Amino acid sequence: MNYLRQIAAGIVTFATASVLSGCSDAPQNQRTPDQKMARIIPAGGAPQPTSGPAFDPLALIGKAPPPIVVAKWIKGAPLTSFESGKVYVVDFWATWCGPCRAAIPHLSKLQEKSGGAVEVIGVAISERQKDAQDTSYLDGVEKFVEKQGERMNYRVAVDTPTKTMHATWFKPTGTGGIPTAYIIDKKGLVAWTGVGTPSVIERIVEEVLAGTFDITKEMARQKAEEESARKRSEADIAAAKVRSDSGTDRYSRYPGYKEAMARGDQSAALESLNSAFKADPESEVSGAYQWKFMLLMQRAGGGAKPDEVNQYVRELLAKYPTNDDIMGFASACIVSTAEEQMFDKDLAFQTAKIAADLAKPDSRWAQFSKMRLGWAYHHIGDKEKAIQSMRAAIEGVTRLKDKHDFGDLALQCEEALRYFQKSAK
Repeated sequence: MNYLRQIAAGIVTFATASVLSGCSDAPQNQRTPDQKMARIIPAGGAPQPTSGPAFDPLALIGKAPPPIVVAKWIKGAPLTSFESGKVYVVDFWATWCGPCRAAIPHLSKLQEKSGGAVEVIGVAISERQKDAQDTSYLDGVEKFVEKQGERMNYRVAVDTPTKTMHATWFKPTGTGGIPTAYIIDKKGLVAWTGVGTPSVIERIVEEVLAGTFDITKEMARQKAEEESARKRSEADIAAAKVRSDSGTDRYSRYPGYKEAMARGDQSAALESLNSAFKADPESEVSGAYQWKFMLLMQRAGGGAKPDEVNQYVRELLAKYPTNDDIMGFASACIVSTAEEQMFDKDLAFQTAKIAADLAKPDSRWAQFSKMRLGWAYHHIGDKEKAIQSMRAAIEGVTRLKDKHDFGDLALQCEEALRYFQKSAK
């Protein structure tokens, strides 16, 4: 197997391991969907849930938030109302989400240092379920929160089995992924919502506390940052051209990319790659498509820009449909090995199917491809083929274990197969 495939195999192995270790499938106590539901009506009255397919990031801005309707409060006393004069950060997260877990200590610190002026509420959504009657996910979240201890030092609730919070809060604003934060101001109105780094959340909270936050200015700030990234990219390209000698430099085909990455400027790095690919298409297929993928995946890691990843996969499918390295890498990036599929599920299936068809049957890579294809079938609702594909992966790993090192792929596939079989009942 070549280097490109090793990278993609590593991506899917890490992703699968993190997902499958996130929560338990078995409930500690059986609960029915209508038992012990908690409801909070915010001050100022509860608006009706947004209906229709339209997503609008500003849908809740300046309004009282929808009711908080949860299955259970895992940590802390139930919140009965949004207290006037206090700022709240309602953080939507999941046990399987890496960026969500990374944000936990920052949220605890944000609440602690405010001296009571700011309160954080974590709401777990999109946990793995067999169906709307399955409440076993509650046990998984409870165990996760208990394990966090003081690291997660704020109130935590879990969405209902019918995904009420997802439907009334998360979906209408269309952020596309988690963690997504909703900042409620001192008047009990939504001041801001979106996916932001801990530093961005902290800055906005401070402005809301001071009464200086302006959503229009915040949106203008974001647009200005994008424009600044383009200008930085242009400067990097010019600087790289000056330094480049005869073109022997590894990065000479990608002017500005090295400089942007050195200072951690992802937006400028993307601009540099796009310019290079346009000027020289061969520079993309040589392997730099991986660089672009990783940058886009990082931007989408919290759900900020999943459409960028979808669009790039479509472009690669159109240009390189028979390139097994590119198709394999793309499928490893966009096929989710959990219930929540961030990217376009039909696109993910198409990519996974092509990658599996292109893989040599007895190769190590082919068994990873079968595993991903099983998940892709699961996401499009073909339960029978999902099970068949996962069984094929297990058979391949078992048969070829003396020839290839599969790591813990067999365990991952067996866990997924049990989940598929349970879901099919």
